[in-house]
Amino acid sequence: MADYRFSAAIVSRSKGRSAIAAAAYRAGEKLHDERTGEIKDYQRRSWSVLYTRILTPENAPSWMLDRQRLWNGVEHREDRSTKPDTAQLARNIELSLPFELTHEQHVELLCDFVQAEFVGRGMVADVAIHAPPHRGDGTNHHAHVLLTMRDIEDGGFGNKNRAWNKEELLEHWRERWADYQNRALEKYGFETRVDHRSLEDQGIDREPTTHLGPTAQALEDQGVPTDRGDQNRRIKSANHNLALAKEDLANSEKRLAALKRRYAAERMEDIQKIVRAVREADTVRKDEGSLPLPPEPEPPAPPTPTPRRSRLTAAERIEQVQKTIHAADDFWKEPRPRPAPAPEPPAKQPEPKPEPEPPKLPTPPIPSGPAPRGRRPSAYDLIARMKYTERAKEEEEKQTAEREREEAKERERKPDRER
Repeated sequence: MADYRFSAAIVSRSKGRSAIAAAAYRAGEKLHDERTGEIKDYQRRSWSVLYTRILTPENAPSWMLDRQRLWNGVEHREDRSTKPDTAQLARNIELSLPFELTHEQHVELLCDFVQAEFVGRGMVADVAIHAPPHRGDGTNHHAHVLLTMRDIEDGGFGNKNRAWNKEELLEHWRERWADYQNRALEKYGFETRVDHRSLEDQGIDREPTTHLGPTAQALEDQGVPTDRGDQNRRIKSANHNLALAKEDLANSEKRLAALKRRYAAERMEDIQKIVRAVREADTVRKDEGSLPLPPEPEPPAPPTPTPRRSRLTAAERIEQVQKTIHAADDFWKEPRPRPAPAPEPPAKQPEPKPEPEPPKLPTPPIPSGPAPRGRRPSAYDLIARMKYTERAKEEEEKQTAEREREEAKERERKPDRER
């Protein structure tokens, strides 16, 4: 996303600054300060200067197009002012350029804005476009505009123009710079836009970063951490975490809204079904009430229905077999008296000597518990162990549940003709 920056500052002698040094630094050139006799050489920074130009109003003399003569003329004019030691020499404007645009588009955008808003009001503008520093993400395209503060009169500089110092004009410049950038982005087919308002005024919950400035930026380029650099890194990390949290919250809200819409649609479908059923019932009632119905004869007494023998389930059949086997076991275990033999006619034989009868052994009681290990189990015991009844009932319940599920699926597949 394009970044917006518009900062304005005064180059003043009260802060130990010089207009010659400011111009040499921004243009990456070597200039001679005629007032102090010093040489301001910033040619080592020429690698970062991509474009320089001096824009003058129509009434400006041609010598103001020379950078050294222009700013030496500013210094000489301030020497004749009432307070030369604390004189305000120039106004420095720093602008960010949209990294989406090319260098030629940057030049066009900057010159159009400077010509309309500064030069058109009577200022001389010394423009310089700087490349992003080596360290960083390569998006810090920016420009410096050094402006004169006096009107041009009689081929030179006249009095200070105090109207250029108003806060309203500064706010107007900030807004116009955002408009120029947005028009350029739209012209070249970019959807991103910038806003001159603060994050708080825009309603954006994000902490702004601090501009590093030339000194801190130079240290950061050399790999030396600074307080402002550390602060900006902390702010960027906190803003990133906040953005992730907001994204998760937005996704959760979207899912919740989708669930609400789905629930509302299901409820509406149920309501429509009920309404259709009620309308059909009302239609049937009206149709029945519109026709005269003949008197119905007394219905004869219904005959007593013969109970129909229902088909036994597998579990019930197994249970009957078990009862039959159990009854058979009980029958064969029950003792029965043997019939007495028929009496034979007495024979004339010598009576045998009576033999002693063998002692009668007591009849062992029939155990009521499970059959002893040595006895062969009966068929009933085998069936009881295999649990045929419980297994048959479970199988019957599974088949019943499967049929109900198939019927429910069949009902769902049938189209609703009323819908």
